[in-house]
Amino acid sequence: MLGTGNENKETDVFELLEFLSNNTRRRILELLSDEDLYSFQISRMMDISPRIIGKYLEELAKLGIVSIEERKSDKGPFRKYASLNQAFSLIIDVGQNTFNVKYLPTGVIVEKEKDIKIERTEAAKEKRREEFRKELKQESAKIQDLISKKISELKVLDEKRQECVEEINDAYNRFNRIIEKVVPNYHDREVYRRIFKIIINRPDNKVSLSELASWMRIWRGELHDRIEILADQTECIIIKKDRQGEIWYSI
Repeated sequence: MLGTGNENKETDVFELLEFLSNNTRRRILELLSDEDLYSFQISRMMDISPRIIGKYLEELAKLGIVSIEERKSDKGPFRKYASLNQAFSLIIDVGQNTFNVKYLPTGVIVEKEKDIKIERTEAAKEKRREEFRKELKQESAKIQDLISKKISELKVLDEKRQECVEEINDAYNRFNRIIEKVVPNYHDREVYRRIFKIIINRPDNKVSLSELASWMRIWRGELHDRIEILADQTECIIIKKDRQGEIWYSI
């Protein structure tokens, strides 16, 4: 499930990206963003097998994006409704020496009323519809103004974010030019870059040998030997060992 831990979170984000790579799956999320639906409704709207829709809904449920539960439908029988339970943004930055994928929760989906008694008469239903029509007229203009305002604010933030990303890319370019002059071997340069990119996002400014070895899929002993050579070449890497015997690196 998304957001259960740093390592799992990273894995789940890429699972979510893989899920969203399919247009059918994206369309399911779009439909659920409007209202709760059960699989047969979605299959009718998309002209796709209910079995396939059910499979995709289960995948979304495993990611923690939707909830599936039985409710009484307006037609009478109980059905398994799917509803969004997370609002989120995905941000992907790709540039020279830059590759970041971030999952940002943006809120909790307001839980919909699930135990509303279904009116049995057409007169009662029409009365309810008239009430909703009045509410729609009253609220539409307010909602439109609010959304327009927030979209404008987001555009300003996006412009600022673009400036920040460009500055980050420029900084990485300068960093990369210096590394190429100091470290002749490109495998060693990648080790140094990995250490650098990890620690700049951490308040303690360090990364362990175990984490690096797992991330880079390199044997611990071989990796540590290379980092010791790098430390001599760059005179920038600080190597420390804690009481448990774990080796830590910082720059």
